[in-house]
Amino acid sequence: MTTDPTLAPRDRQTLGALRYAVNDEAASYLAIMRLFTSGMTGFLSDQSAAEVAERLGDHGVVLDLDTVEARLSYLVEHGNLARSPRETEARSVREYLSNRSRYQLTQRGELVHRQVEELLDHTESAREVSSEMLPGVLAGLEELARLATAGLEDADPRDVAARIGTVFAQFALLVTSTRQFYTYLSQVLTRFDLGRDEFEIFKGALLDYLQRFVDEVSRHMPQLADVLRQLAPQVPRLCEHANAGERLVGLDGTRARRASGLDPADWESLHAWFIGEAGRRADADNVRRLATDAMRSLLVNLRRIAGGADRQQSRYADLVALAGWFDRADDEQAHELWAAAGGLYSSRHLGFLADDDGDPVPPTESWWLTPVAEVPVGLRIHGDRKAGGRTGARADYSAAKRARLAERERVQQQRAAALRELADHPGHLADVHVSDAGRAALLDLYAQALSRFGRPLTDDAVAVADTPVDDASRLRISVREAVGESVRVTSPQGRLTLADLAVELRVVSGAAEQGWRAEA
Repeated sequence: MTTDPTLAPRDRQTLGALRYAVNDEAASYLAIMRLFTSGMTGFLSDQSAAEVAERLGDHGVVLDLDTVEARLSYLVEHGNLARSPRETEARSVREYLSNRSRYQLTQRGELVHRQVEELLDHTESAREVSSEMLPGVLAGLEELARLATAGLEDADPRDVAARIGTVFAQFALLVTSTRQFYTYLSQVLTRFDLGRDEFEIFKGALLDYLQRFVDEVSRHMPQLADVLRQLAPQVPRLCEHANAGERLVGLDGTRARRASGLDPADWESLHAWFIGEAGRRADADNVRRLATDAMRSLLVNLRRIAGGADRQQSRYADLVALAGWFDRADDEQAHELWAAAGGLYSSRHLGFLADDDGDPVPPTESWWLTPVAEVPVGLRIHGDRKAGGRTGARADYSAAKRARLAERERVQQQRAAALRELADHPGHLADVHVSDAGRAALLDLYAQALSRFGRPLTDDAVAVADTPVDDASRLRISVREAVGESVRVTSPQGRLTLADLAVELRVVSGAAEQGWRAEA
């Protein structure tokens, strides 16, 4: 049994800060957030709705003041902005109303919008791996190892913090660029529509650039692993010395977060990338394994391209060329190209006579009115046009139809007999003995009467229903409330008692039906 994970209310509220970028008014929200995040003005000042509307107009986005106020309130509600606590002086009520709400950027809003802008600027293009960071990471770790063994007490904490921050910044850039490069590479190599020109380009990227990167990782990995093992016992001392001195303390009494690497737990990522853990290979080893997988995918595409003409080939290049023709064509040429490429010519209604007696139905006859065509089983199921033998005969369901009709007629006869049995007990029912079929017919009439009446019974309100017994007569049931009375119906299945009810059966002629309905 599995349980779906659910987000905590706080996490759900935090993720709500992303909503402005995906709703219907995303364009205006992005324009407003760009005003608050451009340069340093968004961090150091607050803005009123009137100022935002004026600045939006300077950028070609025209919104009335009420709309701007609604957009700003929405951003405040989802944590992207906050109302400024700064008090304003107003010389009139109108000035107070226009300046009472000023807005400033929140930390969450800045983080979210930075990610949104990065996503909008992202392109599905290749990015080089920052392998030049490897020598810098190695040199920084060696310098930290030298400081840890001699002279750490005399070193400036800010200098130690700067060295650690530089190492982790270089490492983060290396990891990010590697991940993006392999993501792009996997998207390309999983395609089975690479043309020869594209294959030549990616072959060069794999055989040349990727191999150089793998060789550089292999060359620096042993040295980096040795330095990290040497530094491992000294990491707590390094972080403690780097965090010495005055620190920023938040409102809750805790120290503010610092750059990556100044917490001993941050060093686990370095060890995982260059050394690995128990039961887990180093990520640098996985980089070389991924390079091997990429080479294998390249060979798969090579075999496909070099395959014979009898194999299915990709039409990717043809479709791209066709799209280019459409892009350069005017309206008339585009219609002609569409008809030629898709075979969508104008309709032609042609009429033909029947060929011979073996095919008596002309092809112009509607298939709604013509008999079912004899389609071979192989063609109907497998799409195989080869004649595999004589066409099988259609299944004959006439016997089943006759059996169902006979069964229905037998049921109708049994119901008619049950109704005639009930007709032999006219008047108010008190204690009546009937068959099981008669009991079922009585209950059916009783249910019809109550459902047609549609409201609670009273002593002066009667529920009535009837059903034909034969062509000349009908059986009518009347049900009303009668406190203290009861009706007992006995059959082989048992005894049924209807308490506080009075039930009457009458046989009426079929001609009386219209009068009864009008009276009811």
